[in-house]
Amino acid sequence: MFLAWKELLYNKLKFSLIIGVLVLIGYLLFLISGLSNGLMNMNREAIDTWDGDAIVMTEESNQNLAQSVMDKDAVEGDFKNVAPIKNTAVIASTDDRKQNALLFGVEKDTFIEPEVSEGKMFKDDFEVVADDTFQEKGFKIGDELNLAGTDESLTITGFTESAKYNAAPILYANNDTADVLTNGRLKDKVNAFVVKDSDFKDVNVDDDLQVIDTESFIKKLPGYTEQKLTLDFMSYFLFAISAFIIGIFLYVITIQKAPIYGLLKAQGISNSFLGKSVVYQTLILSVLAVIIALALTLLTAYFLPPVVPIIFKWQLIAIYAATLIITALLGGLFSIRSVQKVDPLKTIG
Repeated sequence: MFLAWKELLYNKLKFSLIIGVLVLIGYLLFLISGLSNGLMNMNREAIDTWDGDAIVMTEESNQNLAQSVMDKDAVEGDFKNVAPIKNTAVIASTDDRKQNALLFGVEKDTFIEPEVSEGKMFKDDFEVVADDTFQEKGFKIGDELNLAGTDESLTITGFTESAKYNAAPILYANNDTADVLTNGRLKDKVNAFVVKDSDFKDVNVDDDLQVIDTESFIKKLPGYTEQKLTLDFMSYFLFAISAFIIGIFLYVITIQKAPIYGLLKAQGISNSFLGKSVVYQTLILSVLAVIIALALTLLTAYFLPPVVPIIFKWQLIAIYAATLIITALLGGLFSIRSVQKVDPLKTIG
């Protein structure tokens, strides 16, 4: 460790370049992780707040909520606790603002009823509780929302947090409002049932219905799995790139220091001691780089506008940081072989 630290202090510029490259890789990796979590959360955050165990939909809907239509008593008495949902897409606007949204008709006093963060719960027809995205866009409590393609309007009575479905903000209303906005298509019907019953797998439903556990339902949301896999592969490639880069840098530096290693070997310094020095150098460089990259990431996240979805899961960040350090160490191992091959007689001349 002593030799490794002294060499780092002596060759500040060379090793600063390695740290700089690792910082950029770590910075990009942590940002991608945060943005990936943010994007994924936008698809599922409303479903997570429902805290249900499963979703009941029709077989022919291909797990598409809007395409699933069934009788409102289709699963009556089958599960311990169910909450029906009606769903339709709307374009809500005021004189100077417009927002695409999904309107969800829900029954009051069910477990999927939204928790109001500001204002009050809807009571009458055509009153809605809106996702806080509307508040961020400048909509206010009491605003009248005109709906494209209909003469009806909605009144915002309150706002709720974490109410997005498939990245679209939700407007919660009562079932009568949803019936009117779907032109009666959902009269005495529902799109789906959210189930809160840990034994849902033991329940047999009609042949034209299917019971899907919540996580499986989320994975089938349009674009959810594709986005996640794309961002995950970007992270994996960054790990490989970091190992490759640190390996090249340390290998070049090792070759340049061959005469020094030859002199140290001539004085009786063992290969294992010199190899440990390389490992310690890599460890110090990678740890410093991870700390700086994490600090830059948090600073960037602080200044990002609310419209940019970024969420950090610290357990995942810790795993990424540890993996980045390990891949850097693996890259540094290639230089150890070069140290072992140094011949003191040839290097000294």
